[in-house]
Amino acid sequence: MKMTMKSIKFTRVFTLILALAATASRAADKDGTDILHFFTRTAMTNAGVITNASGSVDVRKNQQGNASHQDLAITVKGLDANTTYQLLALVNEDTNLTQVAGFTTDIKGRAALRYRDFGNGQGMGHGRLALPSALNPVNLIRKLAIFNSSPQAVLSADLTTPNRLQYLIKRDLDTNGVDSLLRIKATVKETQFRLTASGLLRTNDYLLVLNGSVVQTNTTNAKGQLAIKSLMQSPGDILDVRTVALRDSASNSVLTTTLP
Repeated sequence: MKMTMKSIKFTRVFTLILALAATASRAADKDGTDILHFFTRTAMTNAGVITNASGSVDVRKNQQGNASHQDLAITVKGLDANTTYQLLALVNEDTNLTQVAGFTTDIKGRAALRYRDFGNGQGMGHGRLALPSALNPVNLIRKLAIFNSSPQAVLSADLTTPNRLQYLIKRDLDTNGVDSLLRIKATVKETQFRLTASGLLRTNDYLLVLNGSVVQTNTTNAKGQLAIKSLMQSPGDILDVRTVALRDSASNSVLTTTLP
């Protein structure tokens, strides 16, 4: 098939338009989509009521852009067979455990509670239950406990000190002419914290504020740029951080975000 000069020119122009559109799109979204990946696994502690009882808790939350997926899996064994127990939780700033759900063990004293929330009305999947509102979001659950009918605590899990941790945040904090990106990557062994910003006042002091408390003072370079790297000596402390903010030397808020 022959192509005329007119069609060749049209093809070139159309290709150029596509290239310019792609470049504009990349420029508009230079930092990419905000990302949160959160996973913990915590072994449950035996309270001494049932000697052989044990269990574990897996918490997972994946969020990218507007898509969100949460899972909570609690598996227990060594409990009394065919017996009803209660699941209780301590969430966020609560000081008292809240009853969440009852469940019954099988003939071997085992049970598995698998909760899920897609955040978009999709089905739960085979063997999954809808995540109770009291446990949403899963990343704010601080403690889970299994009680018998007495009631006595049989098993418990402190989710602020997990045995395994995978925690990743990438978040665009651009605002009011300041370009900023927050990146956090943490395991039980290491926490990497990085906050970069540009468009700030040159050679000025800025305060890094966690949970409302100033933890560092940093100075911008001659171009008004700031790069804060590394932070916590104890990696697990990152799970206690609820707010990250940057303030100027007069304590005016420049950037702020809520974690996770």
